[in-house]
Amino acid sequence: MRILFIMFSSAFYIHIVQAQIYNIVQFGAIGDSVTVNTSAIQKAIDTCHQKGGGVVLVPKGVFVTGTIRMKSNVELRIDSGAILKGSSNLSEYPQITPAIRNYTDNYVQRSLIYAEGVHHIAFTGKGTIDFNGLAPVFVNSSNRAYGFRIYDSRHVRYEDLTLINSAFWMMHNCLLDTVTIRNLTITNHCYGNQDGINLDLCSNVLVENCNVDSNNDPIVLKGTSTRSCANVEVRNCTLATYSRAIKIGTETQGFFKNIYIHDCVVKKSTRGPLNLDAKCGINLAIVDGGGMDGVTIENIQLEAITPIVIRLGNMARKHEPNAPTPGVGYVKNIRLKNIVATATSNITSHITGIPGHQPENIILENVSLTVPGGMGNVTNVYIPENENKRPEHDLFGDTLPAYGIFIRHIKNISLCNVKITLKQPDDRPPFYTENVNRIDTTCTLHNADINLPTIRVYPNPATDALTIESDGSHIYEIFDLFGKLVLKSEQKSISLVGLAKGNYVLKSGNQTLLFTKE
Repeated sequence: MRILFIMFSSAFYIHIVQAQIYNIVQFGAIGDSVTVNTSAIQKAIDTCHQKGGGVVLVPKGVFVTGTIRMKSNVELRIDSGAILKGSSNLSEYPQITPAIRNYTDNYVQRSLIYAEGVHHIAFTGKGTIDFNGLAPVFVNSSNRAYGFRIYDSRHVRYEDLTLINSAFWMMHNCLLDTVTIRNLTITNHCYGNQDGINLDLCSNVLVENCNVDSNNDPIVLKGTSTRSCANVEVRNCTLATYSRAIKIGTETQGFFKNIYIHDCVVKKSTRGPLNLDAKCGINLAIVDGGGMDGVTIENIQLEAITPIVIRLGNMARKHEPNAPTPGVGYVKNIRLKNIVATATSNITSHITGIPGHQPENIILENVSLTVPGGMGNVTNVYIPENENKRPEHDLFGDTLPAYGIFIRHIKNISLCNVKITLKQPDDRPPFYTENVNRIDTTCTLHNADINLPTIRVYPNPATDALTIESDGSHIYEIFDLFGKLVLKSEQKSISLVGLAKGNYVLKSGNQTLLFTKE
């Protein structure tokens, strides 16, 4: 896969400022679990932003708030022992409609934390945000609110927090460039449609070391307008849900390119009120005219009612009312590798297109499926196309003519070391194929034939060189937005070769400086 980056070559300069902390208590907030502190918290955020940025600190205590709006260069830090809690009064959640329209106009327009058109914001700390989604006011679906709704922004970071009880999706990250989501514990079980981490039309994203247990999709990539979701890596996450665990869709008016999901575990939900398996372990679907090209999912252990669904369909939903009706999209260049899956039902995994539209270049490599079995021969059953139906695990009902994988309307599929294990004898064959143009079981369909991502992609740095002068003699370390060490020096002068403009952290001994390359 060829990746093209724009390189910066013009001169920049460094501005170093001491990190400033704005404690919300100093702005009148009271952590008594009763007082509504929206105005005080917003004043702290506004002041921090106006003075060039820094940290807005929520200290130990329970601080109730309504909707707050994040501003550029602000880190909202929830300290250990602190709880930021959503108000139970709907009037504290104004409806905010973003400037750029997309399919989520059909959903709720409230959130506890909102941002639009900002840059360099962060949500961090060892504390908890309780979005109070179990409050009676949120029983009515039209009254629900997102936890976070971050829109049309760049350089966004979530780290270390415990997030619970959003009344709708826990977070809607939409149209973002450069996102880090790290070390989050998310529990989201309220009144339904509680997603975990939503990445909608986002680019240059790293999600790692997160533990998500939710009613609905814990990790989901969406495309709610005709833009792209690209360069996304998800790794080392534990996922539990009543729904689909690793998902692209269902809103897919947009395009998905270079997606890498690996080293994750999907297991039964334990933190919700029910102890249920995921309906589907891996669900990749284009149904609204968009496209998917270059998705690798590997090193996954999962337990689900149906382990795998890959689908090209034709729900043809418009991303906004005046948009033309989308045609059928495309799905191509998909690899599932080193997957160990246990199906808890006989609702068979399926990889399908529709007549005249075939997903192409699909590789299943080192895939082990264990299924219950115990069914008779059902080769004469009629399987409808269901072109305009949602791509759920039971899209074709609960009886398919194979116990392993049902494959229909596909161009080029490789089944390389795919093993199906039955717990009980089953009269059906392990695979059923129909209208499949080239099926390879000899592992000859390799990367030479299929264009799949082979590298992990992050925003490429600039090529300019600068120097920071310091009067100390300590070891100096510079970290990027992902917390990755990018430079280390014991010299008085540090050469900043290859740093893109933006915010960085300089650490020396016990001293920490934030600096901005402008």
